[in-house]
Amino acid sequence: MNATTRRRRPRSRIHLARIDAANAALAGFAQGTTIEVVGGRVFVLWSSHRRGNLRKQWMTRGQDFYPVWDRKWGHGGTATTALAQLVRWIQGRPVLPMRSWRHWMSETVLLGRDRGPQILSALSDAGYPESSPCVLCGRDVAASSFDWWSLNGVSGPCCRYIDDAGCRQQVRADLKTVGTNSFMESP
Repeated sequence: MNATTRRRRPRSRIHLARIDAANAALAGFAQGTTIEVVGGRVFVLWSSHRRGNLRKQWMTRGQDFYPVWDRKWGHGGTATTALAQLVRWIQGRPVLPMRSWRHWMSETVLLGRDRGPQILSALSDAGYPESSPCVLCGRDVAASSFDWWSLNGVSGPCCRYIDDAGCRQQVRADLKTVGTNSFMESP
């Protein structure tokens, strides 16, 4: 593809009303970090002991969870995944269901430490989704176990690969059919 025919991912629809709730959630697990939107682009701001105040545009590569600058942000993998979900929610893109946030705030993970209830309340009050449709088949993934799909510009929660009823199970069956090489046989 040349530069004129290259496909670009359509711009996300920014939901400005969600920024306050996202920043309230961030204050509970990543103190000093905020999200802002300027000219339709999402930026994350934080203070670093070594580098001072930082402002980075949200950009991911490959898997949608970790920004290209994640090692400069002084928080762990779960916090980075939570930040990614907040940014995707602001952008109006598919996100993990509220069940994920409950797990991250639970005694098992303690992402929000003692602020878990406030974080959950801020997100719930602002309309963070209780359920999420599979980005491949549309089935609600909140009631069962789920996975994350990211391929060819489509990303979001999806049915688990190992579920017999999941849409990815059908994809696996289709791949077995394609794998017979019938399309490569000579006439």
